[in-house]
Amino acid sequence: MTATAQTQEAPTVDRRSQARQKPKRDYGWPMFLIVVTVLMIAGYFPSRDHLYKAGDDIGYNLGLAGGIMMVTLLIYPLRKRWKVLRNWWLLPGWFRWHMVFGIAGPAIIVFHTTYVLRSTNATVAFVCMMLVSGSGIFGRFFYTKIHYGLYGRHSTMEQMQGGLLGTEKNQSIINFAPEVQKMLTEYRDMALDPEKVSQVNPWRFVKLSIQAKLLTMKVTEALEDAMYSDAHLKKWNEAQMKRLDQLFFQNRDFIKNYISSIEDIAHFKTYEYLFSLWHIFHVPLVFMLVFSGVWHVIAVHKY
Repeated sequence: MTATAQTQEAPTVDRRSQARQKPKRDYGWPMFLIVVTVLMIAGYFPSRDHLYKAGDDIGYNLGLAGGIMMVTLLIYPLRKRWKVLRNWWLLPGWFRWHMVFGIAGPAIIVFHTTYVLRSTNATVAFVCMMLVSGSGIFGRFFYTKIHYGLYGRHSTMEQMQGGLLGTEKNQSIINFAPEVQKMLTEYRDMALDPEKVSQVNPWRFVKLSIQAKLLTMKVTEALEDAMYSDAHLKKWNEAQMKRLDQLFFQNRDFIKNYISSIEDIAHFKTYEYLFSLWHIFHVPLVFMLVFSGVWHVIAVHKY
């Protein structure tokens, strides 16, 4: 149904507030981080009441559980590189647990410490652990930008552009709003300039990100005006407005995904570069964590 559909006389139904609702998103990972954060805050109070110590049965088992989780993090990189392990479960499954244990393991270790570091050895091991865990969160973000989905294979700029061309065929759903189409086309041509899209330019990266956010708001407002102005003027009835709402949400989601896709393609080379730098930073930290963690275990049992 479009803004030129036949109308019936009825009280005007204002959908402007509904039009600004955000589309549904997957909140699994953010919710996981929130739950872990809340548990870590809540766990502070039992530790302050001295309900357990790092060296008693509860504290020791917490350290053991967290340590095992941290050791299992090595399975994912070894699974990718050692032929003998390539038949061990699917790689996406290991990656999923790699991320979960990379957050849950350090959280349990924090409980184990009772939020107090009592030795230089423990401090070094703890700092290395937190750096590895924190850098892993950044690495996850870069990973999603250069792979097909969270557990998919590495993509290329050409493949991403091919997907965008397929999306552009669906632009007919907003062909009644030429102003919107014009703004989208201008942004696409500017962002995907062949001479600039293959370069790593931090300033352009920030600039395009800001422009994408501003364009999304501007285009959404323009689409809203194009679709609802005539309907409110002619006083569409409830049923007509509901159908118009559905079409608006469909078009709005298409626009947001389209702009986001253009932004990802324009940033692809930068994300690849940042991911390579992340590897340079992350891998040495892992070795430091393994060494300091093993030394901490030896020191605890020996002394």
